[in-house]
Amino acid sequence: MSKSATLLLIIVLTASSFVMTGCAFAESITKPSVPEFTLNYVTESKEIEPSTTVDPYTGNTITHPGYVLTFRIIEITVENQPFSPYTEANGNYINVYYNVSFKGHHGDTWSHYPDGTYMSVFNASDSEYTVIRMSLGNYPSILDGSELDLRLEALIGHYNYAQAPDGTTYVTGFSVIESSGWSEAQTIKIGESQASSPEPTIPTSPTQMPDEEIQLSEQQVILGVAITIAVLAAGIGLLLYLIRRK
Repeated sequence: MSKSATLLLIIVLTASSFVMTGCAFAESITKPSVPEFTLNYVTESKEIEPSTTVDPYTGNTITHPGYVLTFRIIEITVENQPFSPYTEANGNYINVYYNVSFKGHHGDTWSHYPDGTYMSVFNASDSEYTVIRMSLGNYPSILDGSELDLRLEALIGHYNYAQAPDGTTYVTGFSVIESSGWSEAQTIKIGESQASSPEPTIPTSPTQMPDEEIQLSEQQVILGVAITIAVLAAGIGLLLYLIRRK
């Protein structure tokens, strides 16, 4: 092999390595950070007005007195982390999701909220914070004065779907690409309406999260392509120079 051909081969291999490195940066997904969050116990009330019905068998009018429904809620305010959702070629929507787990403060068994599986992870909002409202209506054994431990993990992944014979689409599961691992547990006492410290300031209007990591990868790809073009141009110029000297 001539010196010119050898030089050209080296240039091509070098340029290819730059392109492959740039693509690897573009396709990598950074592991999410362990989520930071605060807890707040709140109650909400709904007044049910008195009503009357007619007994279909006797024709008598039945009066139903009014009453007040009280909803007990734990508000979990999560500080979002930089990530730009995207859709893969196969249609999978990739985003950050939050998995919520809780247990009695004096117990050892953790349960996922609300249905105990990854089917119930919560999609991160496009604002600075994601607020997850944990209703205690399905947990009658959690009384005022009870203490709960809660923990969160951040997931990057997507839901999986299937189509029923009637054409409707339903969720079959959730695929995790990256996980932050569980946060430290925070304890909240039911019946005490006060936020855990520190309490975040929630913006009044949504703001788009910055995408520093994705932007960095794109810049690396652009830089790799620019270097590749420069190396190829210099190599071709050198090769033409050597050919003319012969």
